[in-house]
Amino acid sequence: MKGMMTMKRILKRAAAAVLALAMCAGLAGCYSEDKAWSAKLGDDTMPIGGYIYYLTSAYSEAAEKISSENSVLGSSIDGQGAEEWLRNRAVDYLYSYYFVEQKFNELGLSFDEEEQEAVQTSVNTMWSYSKAAFEGLGIAESSFEKAYGLYNQRLSLLLPAMYGKGGELEIPQADVKDYYVNGYTYYQYFSVPLTKTGEEGSSVELTEDEKATEKQMLEDWVELFNKGRLTYDEIISNYSNSHDGQEPTAGEPVAVANDSLSDLFTNALTPLENGQAAVIDASSRYYVVVKLDIEEDYAALAADEERTANLLRAMRGEEFLEYTMEQGRNLGVELNQKAIAAVRLSALAEAMGEKGVSSASLEESSSSSSSSSEAEESSDTSSEDSASEESSEEE
Repeated sequence: MKGMMTMKRILKRAAAAVLALAMCAGLAGCYSEDKAWSAKLGDDTMPIGGYIYYLTSAYSEAAEKISSENSVLGSSIDGQGAEEWLRNRAVDYLYSYYFVEQKFNELGLSFDEEEQEAVQTSVNTMWSYSKAAFEGLGIAESSFEKAYGLYNQRLSLLLPAMYGKGGELEIPQADVKDYYVNGYTYYQYFSVPLTKTGEEGSSVELTEDEKATEKQMLEDWVELFNKGRLTYDEIISNYSNSHDGQEPTAGEPVAVANDSLSDLFTNALTPLENGQAAVIDASSRYYVVVKLDIEEDYAALAADEERTANLLRAMRGEEFLEYTMEQGRNLGVELNQKAIAAVRLSALAEAMGEKGVSSASLEESSSSSSSSSEAEESSDTSSEDSASEESSEEE
């Protein structure tokens, strides 16, 4: 669903961007104790690597806001020069981190064992895939775990706690239902290939006449289904019986955000009444889709705590991130301006590409990272300030 993907992108944007990087050279600087941290609040200190990590997130956001033909640092972002916008945005992430941590503790929230394992698994996976790139940018594993793993998990749990029932930002249930019922389509489908098994057991594409015959057969069954004379399972059984026991590929009922549906599915499902079916020609496959009652699925969703939480994240993900940044500005966070100013944006641009990482690359990198191997044991030597230098210079 697009909404859930939005929240997911918020939580993983910076990590996915860096995953596409190769090990970068020329970022190393001399270690300086007074530049090893970027922000403090109470007893909690964020290493400079956390700020650098948030800069990569800001850089990726900026790249999505401009034309792919333009360089990030040479552009204007939301009416500001790129350098000013990037530094402000990274600091806003620091503010968000501290607000989220403080509010998370204030509400008495905590990680259960499964959630704690999820944090560690996420960190290990991302770090395993991008260790060299992160360290080349000056981000140590401990900083990554703090700025990415702990922060994201707290953010994800805090949102439904604040927007859900009884939360200080509670969304009326009528609004939640309206968002879901009018913004999602609930359907079920099965698909059949437009191929057959050849004489030697290989897959052979159907001829045009065979495709037409196949489609007509499905359309005839769908017509009977829509008249109440065949059930969905009977259509599947009929197909299997007429194809030497070959089963179609069947999917579970699913609800998808309307703006995430392909045009093929949108055009087929939109005119249907609940319980009606249609055949979709997707070139390589035929689909039989049945539109289901979204109201029934909402009732099931409302009774499921995790599904409700995911829907709230879809509804308010972007808004909540901005809210946490705004609230964090009022907490009295101490910023280490000397360390922050020493991070070279020109070197960051060189590492990430002057035009940034494309959205397609971000999604591909994020997906590929989920299957990477376990992280190697990292060195005890921190590379926190390798993207910094002893004195700031003009970019």
